[in-house]
Formats: sequence, structure tokens, C-alpha cells
Amino acid sequence: MEIILLESLDKLGKIGDIVKVKDGFARNYLLPQKKALRANEENKKYYESIKTEIKQKNQKLVENAKAISNNLSKKEIVFIRQASDTGQLYGSVSPKDISNKLAEDKYDIQPSKINLSSAIKNIGIFDIIIKLHAEVSFNITLNVATSDENAKRQKDELLNEKVIIKSPEKPEVDKKLGSDLVIEEQESESSQSDKKDKTNNKASIKKAKSKKKTEDKSEIKINTSSNNESEDKQGEESDITSTKVEDKKKK
Repeated sequence: MEIILLESLDKLGKIGDIVKVKDGFARNYLLPQKKALRANEENKKYYESIKTEIKQKNQKLVENAKAISNNLSKKEIVFIRQASDTGQLYGSVSPKDISNKLAEDKYDIQPSKINLSSAIKNIGIFDIIIKLHAEVSFNITLNVATSDENAKRQKDELLNEKVIIKSPEKPEVDKKLGSDLVIEEQESESSQSDKKDKTNNKASIKKAKSKKKTEDKSEIKINTSSNNESEDKQGEESDITSTKVEDKKKK
């Protein structure tokens, strides 16, 4: 079914939007609650005639919702309940309980505006979302405890935890981080030293090999020169011998 929205609704749209919804949702909720009109030609003309009035009314609702939000967003609501040693409540805290508690301070907020998926059944501190309007929502804090003293203790513990989390000064953590940094620096220096030693070793080996090659070449050159001298000497001796033989023959 197509409808014309007379209110801004989550996941549907804003005032004046024409949207398509399931028939049951329109018939059972939107139309009876006067949150929408059927999107036929007659109603479209009717909406155009009341559009300004509806928007002005919506603007007032938004302003009122923002005023309540500003007053309650920093408010803590304390519920005193009996509980077991494990912290489980003998009962619960429901959206209706929260609505009644707020009514004591003259805030008329329906339970349906309080976003609580299930009732609270344990002691502790809880952040609850209240959505007064499609455009206005805020959080309130519920402090559920067995006594006023325990409620104060829970609040102080939570504040201390937040201070610890947000505090820039953490000696133990900084000490650990400092030691880790020192270890990392030492490892880095050791690694650099190892690399340097390896480089020096490679250079020494290369130098030694080069020196050896030079010595080998010199030795080969010396041997070659010796061999040549020996061959020349043998050649001279051979020439002398042959000369002597020829002299003898002549004689």
C-alpha cells in the first residue's frame, strides 16, 4: 500500500514522503495512529492543504524534544533493587519502570520511546537510548544497585576506570613500552652490527681472493720466465755442443 507520511518515521521517510508499506502495517498502525494517509488523489490534495500546518507542528515537537534531551542527557537515574550475591536482581527494570521514574520528575516519556531490547536483570550501570522523535534521540544512565551506597560505589568505580583508560600517564605501561623500545633498539643495533661484520668479512674475503689471484699470476709469470730462461740456456748449450762436434769433424 502507498501512503503519505504525516510524521517523520525511522526507516520510512520524512513528512510528506509517499512510501510503500505492507498493508497490515498501514491498516493496523500507521492509519489508526494518524501517522499517514492513503496515497490517493483526494488525500494528496488534502495533504497539500494541511502541509504547512503539519510542518509547523512537527517543528514544535522537535524543539520540545531537544529541550528534554538537553535536560536529561546528563542525568543519572538510580534504581534500588534487591539482588542475589551474584548480582542478579529479584525482579527487573523495564521500560515502564524507567518511564514511571521519569514521570516523577515531570517528564512524560512513553515506554515505547525507550529503546531497551529486554528488561535489566542485573545490578550495574547501563546506557539507555531514548528516542523522542525521529530527529531527536539521547542517552541516559541507569544505575541499578542494592543500596544508595552501592550505587555511589559503582559510579565511582566506573569513573576511575574511565580515568585509567583516558589518562595519558600510565607508568607501568610506559615502562613496559620503554623496555620494549630498548630491546628493539638493541636488536636493531645488533642487526646492524651483524650486517656490518658480514660486509667487512665479505670485503676481507674478496680482498684475500684478489691478493691470491695476483700472487698466482706473479708465480705463473715467474715460472714462465724461469722456463724460458732454462730453455734458452739449454738451447745455448746445444749450440755449443754442435759447434764442438763440427770442429772435431773438420780436424
